[in-house]
Amino acid sequence: MELCDSVGMFFRLRSDATIRDTVEFVGVGVHSGRQTNMRVLPATEGNGIIFKRTDVKSNRAIIKLSPNAIVDPTLCTRVVNNDGISVAVVEHLLAAFRICGITNAVVEVDTDEIPIMDGSALEFVNSFKDVGIVYQDAYTPAIIITEPVSISYKSTHVMISPADESSVSLKLSYDRINPVIGNNNSYSFYLDENLTKLASARTFGWIADYEKVRAMGLAKGTSEENTIAIAMDNTILNKGGLRDPRELVMHKCLDLLGDISVIGLDIIGKIEGVNPSHATNNMLVRKLISELNKHEVVYPESRTSEFLCKIA
Repeated sequence: MELCDSVGMFFRLRSDATIRDTVEFVGVGVHSGRQTNMRVLPATEGNGIIFKRTDVKSNRAIIKLSPNAIVDPTLCTRVVNNDGISVAVVEHLLAAFRICGITNAVVEVDTDEIPIMDGSALEFVNSFKDVGIVYQDAYTPAIIITEPVSISYKSTHVMISPADESSVSLKLSYDRINPVIGNNNSYSFYLDENLTKLASARTFGWIADYEKVRAMGLAKGTSEENTIAIAMDNTILNKGGLRDPRELVMHKCLDLLGDISVIGLDIIGKIEGVNPSHATNNMLVRKLISELNKHEVVYPESRTSEFLCKIA
């Protein structure tokens, strides 16, 4: 569906979509270290992305996405419901949904963490494409950014600016990472591109931090099978090295793509950032929601809307 805003700028709304059949995943929780079993099921139009904890009594098991559902975004994104039931490390799965165009699905998981798989979103993306994507009759609502929205915190800055397409452009630049990545420190893409390569970017961490992070109760399932390990001398310890010279900044793009998906609407605008984190990504979408009246929100079911110009 093509729409135009109040000044005549055209843009395209995405069709809702789900998967053709149930897909199952088994893996370790990168923070808990426990085996995790997960099923992703098809869902009807308007369902959105719903998480269901199968190890919890059914009346408390459902977790719906929203920026306010995110708690303690330390080294991952965790969503929680009003009963305090949560699921962590949702960002790679949410990014995979966005890359595949999936807007409706039910995610059943038997622990409080999504399996890390190989540290990227690639296995999720490949499995969804293998089973098949089903496009639905509805369209995904969108926020047209009409003025900049920005967050700055310490060395981090993220901003959404008006644009006629949805895009992301990020850069990493700080004392610790610069010797590791050199000039391979920036990455940009449009959200309507084929983003399978982006999906392959793995999470990363420093060997020097391992014991400190474990003392926080995190990273118990970390290994070179699911995390890029950076040594004291700035070398990559994983067999085969990096999948792409820009893999570290690409993974930050992947994280951001998943983090902004909690908003439940597409964002028509340009997202730019330096040294983004899960915390600042969440701060950005919370600020956007709090200032929603400054922007234009298009709900395609309102066919008499002043924004509706024509149907493709």
